[in-house]
This record gives sequence, structure tokens and C-alpha cells, in this order.
Amino acid sequence: MAKLYKFPDKMKKYSKDFMDKINPNAIGDFIHKHNPHISLRAADALALAIIYSTHLQLVFEEEGKDIPFDVMQSFEENEHANFLWTHGKKTLH
Repeated sequence: MAKLYKFPDKMKKYSKDFMDKINPNAIGDFIHKHNPHISLRAADALALAIIYSTHLQLVFEEEGKDIPFDVMQSFEENEHANFLWTHGKKTLH
């Protein structure tokens, strides 16, 4: 069963609470159960992507800033030259 979190409008940093309380394996299992056509490994990766996306949104909300969509768009479009881990390769491997 999924948990819904309600974040009050106080100054407390809920991004840390969120990361401390979230269970990536349970979310991965839930995703896999409802999407048996994908592997458990892929479901776990998807769970982590959802968790970190939510964490990103919480942090930027707490800081009163907007997420820099130009950076996110470059990442999502897989523009390797913008990220250090590629070392000039055309793939991530």
C-alpha cells in the first residue's frame, strides 16, 4: 500500500525526513507487482528515480527556488558533454 505524505507549511526541512523515512525496496516491489512485465531491477531503478525526483522538488520548494529546467533537460536528453562522468565517451559504459 502506498503512503501519502502531507507537508505542512512550516519551516521544517521535510526533504530530509522524506529521505530518512522512504523505503526504496518497498516502492520497487510495489512498482514490480503492478507492472510484472518489467524486471525487479528496472522497478527498483524506477523507484529510485521517483524518490530522487521527489526529493529534488522538495529541496527546491524549501529553498524557494525553481528547478533549473535547462540543466534537467540537458540531463534527460543525455547530453554527455555537460556531465563529467562521461570522460568524452559517447555512452555511459
